[in-house]
Amino acid sequence: MTDPPESIRARQAEQLLEIGWPDGRIDRLAYRTIRGACPCANCRDEWTGAPILDPATIAADLKLAGMENIGTYAVQFAWSDGHSTGIYTWETLRGLGDTSSLPPPVG
Repeated sequence: MTDPPESIRARQAEQLLEIGWPDGRIDRLAYRTIRGACPCANCRDEWTGAPILDPATIAADLKLAGMENIGTYAVQFAWSDGHSTGIYTWETLRGLGDTSSLPPPVG
C-alpha cells in the first residue's frame, strides 16, 4: 500500500498536478495524462480494464475543477469537461508518476 502524498497542488496555468510524496519524490503530472488514466467504468472496460476513453477526445484546455479526498486511500477529481466519477488511489497516482512524470520547471 502506498502512503498518502504529503501535498497535492493544482498548477492551473501549466495544467499540471504536483504531488509530493513522503519519500521526497515530487511528480508533475499533466491533467490530460491523469484524465486519460481515469479508472471509472465509463472510461475503462469493467471486465478487462482496457481503456475506453479515446485520448484524442480530451480537451487541450482541460482544467481541474475540484478534488476531494476519498477516505485515506484515494482522491476524486472533477474536470472542466464535466467528468468526476474516477477515484484514483495513491497507488494509481504513484504509478502514473513512474511512467509519465514531467521534469521540474526550468528557471
